[in-house]
Amino acid sequence: MKISAGNNEEAVSEAIGFIIIFGLVLTGIALITLYGYPMLMQQQSNADVRNMEQTMVVLQNDIKSLCYKNVPYKETSMQVSGGSLAVVNTSGTGQTFTITEGGDTEIFNPGMLLYDSDNQDAAIALESGAVIRAQAGGSSMLAEPRWYFDDASDTLVINLIALNATGTMARSGMGGVRLKLNGTETLMNENTVGDVTVTYAPSASNNFSKAWENYLTGSLGMTKSGNTYTLSGVDRLIVKKYDILVLSV
Repeated sequence: MKISAGNNEEAVSEAIGFIIIFGLVLTGIALITLYGYPMLMQQQSNADVRNMEQTMVVLQNDIKSLCYKNVPYKETSMQVSGGSLAVVNTSGTGQTFTITEGGDTEIFNPGMLLYDSDNQDAAIALESGAVIRAQAGGSSMLAEPRWYFDDASDTLVINLIALNATGTMARSGMGGVRLKLNGTETLMNENTVGDVTVTYAPSASNNFSKAWENYLTGSLGMTKSGNTYTLSGVDRLIVKKYDILVLSV
């Protein structure tokens, strides 16, 4: 049977067209896989970190209710995505706050709630009443602790929050956290003080120095020398410690 040249040319044209279209489809899939999918994952990771920032602020408000409003306990439901949330007890944290007035010195280990992101170098911490975001480039304070200096009476009030858990706690996915006030202690109540110094010593694994520096020099108006911050002209110093017990639900 004789096949005309016209039919041969049409068949070749259809094959070439199919190859071109198939190649374009494969190229589109490759570009989406190479560029689009990582961008989607990055956006999801950013959303997970922002959600944890909001969750930590909620937990901070729960702690304020326990410490300052005589609420017996607070319970919060949450979803931890893109990372894990853990409690680091006071005995396990390398960070210390050293408060000195005259010849009196108090050394405080805060403990913390710490969220580590799986896909970013970001970490969100709730440390001594402050919500802090830390990354490779430094740290910033998202929500400040309840420390304040009253200009009218020249009174400096420092509220220290110690976080502990009854056992090892690491959470991801849906769950809940219950917080309980386990005790309150007045560490300092001094009159005619003069200078008060606060020294923040970070740990090797969790360095929040920049966040505390910006807070102490900015909001409280302290002067900085190394890791030590000084406030002059204090007539009264009150330092209170609140022990918070973290219970998983």
